[in-house]
Amino acid sequence: MRQPRLLNHVRNWPAWTADLLAFLGMGVYLAQAIVYAYTTISNLDEGAYLLKGFLFATDQYQPFDPGISTNKAPLAFLIPGYVQLLFGPGLRTGRLLAVFFGLMAVVGTWLAARRLGGRWLAVGAVLGIASGSAIIKIYSMGVTQSTIACLLAWSLALVLGEKRPVWQLILSGVLAGLMILVRQNMLPVLPLLIVYAFWQHGRRAFWLFVPGVMVVAYSFYIYWPHILQLWTWVPLVKIPSEVLYGGGGVSIWNPEISVMSRWLSIFQAVRFHFIALFGSIVAFLFWVRPSRWRSIVEFRIGAALFALFWGLFYMHFVAAIALDYCVFCFKNYIAFFNVAGILLLVVSVGSWNWRIPVFTQVFLVALSLIVFSGIGYSAFEDIGSFALGLPAPRMRDMRILPGLITWWDILSQRFDLDVNSAKKYAAALFGLFAGGLFICLMYIGWQRTGRHVFNSINFGAFYASSLLIAAILFSPILGGSYGKPDCRSNVILANEQIGEHLSSIIPLGSVVYWNGGLSTVPLLYLPGVKIFPAQINNGYSFISGGDSHELYRFGYWNEEMDAEWRTTADFFIIEEWRYPEWKQFLSPAEFDEYARTPVGTSCLEETRLRIFKRKE
Repeated sequence: MRQPRLLNHVRNWPAWTADLLAFLGMGVYLAQAIVYAYTTISNLDEGAYLLKGFLFATDQYQPFDPGISTNKAPLAFLIPGYVQLLFGPGLRTGRLLAVFFGLMAVVGTWLAARRLGGRWLAVGAVLGIASGSAIIKIYSMGVTQSTIACLLAWSLALVLGEKRPVWQLILSGVLAGLMILVRQNMLPVLPLLIVYAFWQHGRRAFWLFVPGVMVVAYSFYIYWPHILQLWTWVPLVKIPSEVLYGGGGVSIWNPEISVMSRWLSIFQAVRFHFIALFGSIVAFLFWVRPSRWRSIVEFRIGAALFALFWGLFYMHFVAAIALDYCVFCFKNYIAFFNVAGILLLVVSVGSWNWRIPVFTQVFLVALSLIVFSGIGYSAFEDIGSFALGLPAPRMRDMRILPGLITWWDILSQRFDLDVNSAKKYAAALFGLFAGGLFICLMYIGWQRTGRHVFNSINFGAFYASSLLIAAILFSPILGGSYGKPDCRSNVILANEQIGEHLSSIIPLGSVVYWNGGLSTVPLLYLPGVKIFPAQINNGYSFISGGDSHELYRFGYWNEEMDAEWRTTADFFIIEEWRYPEWKQFLSPAEFDEYARTPVGTSCLEETRLRIFKRKE
């Protein structure tokens, strides 16, 4: 298929300009990542990965030991754990490790895109990530998103294409196997890459198959049979009863998420990962039969990436949205594999059908209007108040009356909506209006200049390309408040100051009860103290009722265990805003209180920690 002349002109520019722009994009990514590393508020997952990892690395516990929940694959904890053992425990080490993995994910994506689509498309791939402030923020925390993105990007860079050296196939298999040992939800990657490798490389695919399977098999051998508790969701896998929880009780974490909230989560994911998601849809709409691809090699790559990206998307959609595993984690889950969507766009664009049928053009425009509306809806917290204040015509009996009112007047008086609901509807209407305006501007531009400059494509292809380019330019805006730093202050330094304060008070060997916030990062600065590991997952691992012995085996806790811990702990660490519910228990007659931490764990109010010691 003949490509737009403008694209050919760009490809004639000096090669070094493309590489220079790519490196500048990496610099932009790194600068943002460092800012987020120092300003993002720590969450429960980050505290769990870092603290459990350090406990494992220092042999205080082992994965799947009784008393501590190993709810993710072992390397999710062991990688940050051993890095902390080497460079020192704490939030600084965990965050800088995440920044490193995130940057390496960008480098791996660039190398793959450069080889598969050329230097200029590789620049687009880098900018697609570097402009996504919300994605960078996710990649800059001490969680597993950046680790997986790095492993996936390099695994794909090493295996995709023809005539891959044996060492690259071996390394690709190892990295794909390691992915499964970091996050069990990445299970489909290795088998899909094995299928692709046999399709493209024939018998040489055994160099990928054998190392990948051996890496996974070895970890199963080490942690057998307890590791099977991570795979209960896999069909046809028979799990021995001794590794299944059977203690009864009721989890206190059982939120009821409305249908509209699920749509909110879906469109948040679309907003943050627009290039990967909408770009993959465009790639499908512009798809051509294998004989019309530039080469059969590129077709195989495109088919493999399509299956990988949308297979993982479907799996995580079902788990997060349909099965309530974590509805508002959906945007974070796509960060695991969005590089596959970006590479799909890169490898397929050279073989697109640039003159798509009229029906496809209409469908594309209609779909984009739905997406614009959904993006507005998902950003209601940022633009809802503004949208409510916009002027609207006064109407009665389908007649326009003199004067103007606001959309808040319409939505509150005529439809009896509360402020929160009105913001959502107004934001959705604003998104719809913005989408309609963008379509009109693109059509005018196409009519006046586009059809002459891009003589080999029709409006649908021009519109889709323009929308993807605009998404790169406006990605920081799409991130909204989520893409902004959480704090102006240094969160890492604050936690280090808290750790220094705690260690000056609490001696080695003390038994510490933790209720100091969702993230247990401050406990990283207290080596040598004893904690109750089930508290690392906070209320998410609390089961009301149930068999205490069985609960303990799987790292859960209940009222009986909590009562016992309260009677045996030497020190209690309580976050300020949580103190009122502890006031009666921590009476001055039985406990001495030390000076509170000089700063809070974040810039949020009442996040300083209060320290109480049981009297002798």
